[in-house]
This record gives sequence, structure tokens and C-alpha cells, in this order.
Amino acid sequence: MPVLLVFGLFVVIATAHNITFLEVPQYGDPHQEASLVCHYVSEPGDPDLHSVKWYRGSNEIFRFTPGQQPPTRTFNSTAGGVSRGNCNLHSCTISVVLPRNYNTRLSFTCEVSTEGPRFAVVKQTKNLTVAVTLKEDPVIMGVPGTVQLGEDVILNCTTQPAMPPANIVWFIDGRAEKTEPWMVNNTQVSSANNFGLRSSWRSLRLRVSSVKGFMALRCEATQPTWPPYTRVTNATLVIARSPHLSMFTAAGSNSAAFEATVLILATCISVHIFSKYSALSEV
Repeated sequence: MPVLLVFGLFVVIATAHNITFLEVPQYGDPHQEASLVCHYVSEPGDPDLHSVKWYRGSNEIFRFTPGQQPPTRTFNSTAGGVSRGNCNLHSCTISVVLPRNYNTRLSFTCEVSTEGPRFAVVKQTKNLTVAVTLKEDPVIMGVPGTVQLGEDVILNCTTQPAMPPANIVWFIDGRAEKTEPWMVNNTQVSSANNFGLRSSWRSLRLRVSSVKGFMALRCEATQPTWPPYTRVTNATLVIARSPHLSMFTAAGSNSAAFEATVLILATCISVHIFSKYSALSEV
């Protein structure tokens, strides 16, 4: 009996087609139809292809049966259903209408079966998250040409419209920006545009404290999808080697620079007056 069971299992496996690749996008824009493709091949000795079925979750949404007329049939044509399909003996492509609920996770299964008497079946499943992902990296604005030690710089990082909106985190020399305990999230989000998409931005007030000649900055924008979608932009603050008065200096630094300038001018005036007085005394 054990020998017969093993032999039977071998026959089922040997007579099933192989799914070589299942194309399901990781993210799908609800404003566009998603294209799903199932690739399959027959092995020597396999029976003919009986059918190819597509499922969303546990619900069948499309069927291709080459031995019937018409060979294709659609089910559940509402949101999440199939608008059209194009199948042959090697692949089956369908266009799926996605729901408008962002961050919804959908599973799609391709099931391929061969003709009887065993009707061997193989299947594969992949997931799709409904989201409009960021098409470009975030933009960092406000980076000056050079900065001074002790100087305060205000930067801004902004994303293009997406959905769900991205959360932004700043990194300074590889370390996340330090915030106060009550500052849960400083990311600002715009109102929705005509397509329901929102931009995100976050400012960073930074005091230059590095002595190595530069500070590495990174703006990381992450959409809270599953899996999370992240885009990153890097920038560098170049620290001047010799001190100068910078137009980007904050109020505190401006005050110190002003006091230093006044002191220098006062010294020069004193030396000049002393020199004139000495000359007059000699006369």
C-alpha cells in the first residue's frame, strides 16, 4: 500500500503544468487597472490544459477554458473584478479594477489545471496593496553653500502628492533627528488634490556642531503601506574652514557677530585717535 500511495503522488505531480512566473504588482493605483499575468508551461507527458482560473481572495473572478466557447468568463465585475482578459496555452493576462480604499491589501491567485482523469492542479498567490506610491524622491530645500560652526540652519523636506501620505524622518550623520517626547510626529500633510492625493513636508532646525568639515543629511519619506514604501534624498552641509559672516546665521549668531564687529571697529578708532594725538604732541 505505501508503494501505491507514493506512485499515485508521483503521477499527480508529473501530470500538472508548472507556473513559471506570476506577475502581480506590489502596489496598485486605484485610478488605473492593474495588469496581472500568469505564465505556465507543460512538461513532456502532461495532459492538455483544462483551465486557468484567477481568484481574488477565495472568490473566482476569471476563468479561461480553451475547450469551451467562449473560452473566457468573468465573475464579480464590480470593484476588484476583471474588465478584460487575454489568455493562451502559455499565459493568461487579466486587467483588474481596484477598489478606491487606500491601503487595502488584496490577494490574487492563479490556478492552472490539466485535463482528466486526474485534473492535476497547481496554483500561486501574490498580494497587491492599493496605494499611489511616491514617483520621485523627496526634495530638500534651504541648503546653503557653506555654513559656520554654531550657525543655525532651517531646512525643509517635501514630497510629491501620494496616498497614503508619507511620514518624514530626518537623519543627521546617520542618526535620526532628536525630538522632544511630546513631538510625536512633525510631518505636515496638505489637503487632498483632485485625485485625493496628499503631499507631506517636514522642517529641520539644525545647529552646526560638527568639526569634520561637513554634516551628512538624509530625508526619509515612508508611506505606511504594507509593506512600507520608502524614498530617500541625501544632502551635505559644507562647513567653512575660516569664519565669516553668513547670511544664513540665526539671530543668536548674528548678535555675537555684531558684537565682534563693534569691538574691532572700536579698537581701530582708538588706535587712530591715539596715533593722531601722539603726532600732535610731538609738534
